[in-house]
Amino acid sequence: MRFSNAVRSQSHRLGRRERGAVLVEMVVVLPLVVLLTMGAIEFGAAWNNKLKVETAARAGARVGSNLGNTRLADWGLLQGVRSAIADLGVENVAYVVIYKASAPDGAVPSTCRTSPPSPQSGLCNVYTGAQLESLTEADFAGTTTCASSAPDRYWCPLQRAVVQHQGADYLGVWILARSPTITDLFGSPLPLQARAVMRLEPT
Repeated sequence: MRFSNAVRSQSHRLGRRERGAVLVEMVVVLPLVVLLTMGAIEFGAAWNNKLKVETAARAGARVGSNLGNTRLADWGLLQGVRSAIADLGVENVAYVVIYKASAPDGAVPSTCRTSPPSPQSGLCNVYTGAQLESLTEADFAGTTTCASSAPDRYWCPLQRAVVQHQGADYLGVWILARSPTITDLFGSPLPLQARAVMRLEPT
C-alpha cells in the first residue's frame, strides 16, 4: 500500500512538472506565433494594396495615352486613377506624378522625384492626394491653354507630341501611396509606389 501511494505521489509530481513545462513553452512560443501571424496579415494586405496601386497607374497611363494632347488629358487620367484605386481609398494616395518619359519603360525624371515630388516645366505635373479628391473638370477646362493658374501647366497636354510612328511622346504615371496598417505591427502605414508608361496615341 505504501508503495502504491509513493508511486501515485511521484506520478502526481511528474504530471505537475510536465504541465509546468508545457506552460513555460507556451509562454515562450505563443508571442512568436502571434508575431508571425500579424506579420503575414500585414504583408499580405500590403501586397494586395501594391497590386491596386499598380493597376491604378496602368489605368491612368492608358487613359492619358488615349486622350493624347487634348485639353482635359490630365483630368481624364486622374479620374482613371481615382476610379481604379477606390478600393484602397483615395485618402491613401500621397502623390500622382504625370511625366514625360524618354522611352517605353522610361523612369521618372530625377528632378521630379524630389521629396516631396515637385512639378517641372516641360517634364511633369504633380498632383497631391488632396487634389485628386478636390480638383474638378472646371479647374482644367476653364482655360483653353495651360495658363499660369492651370493645375497641368508645367507639362501642358497641348504641348505633348502626338504623331504616327516615331516622335510621339511617352506618358508616364507614378503613384506614391501608403498601405494602411491592420494590426499596427509596424506602427505606421507602409509606403507603396508604382509607375506605368504608355505611348501617346494619335488623335
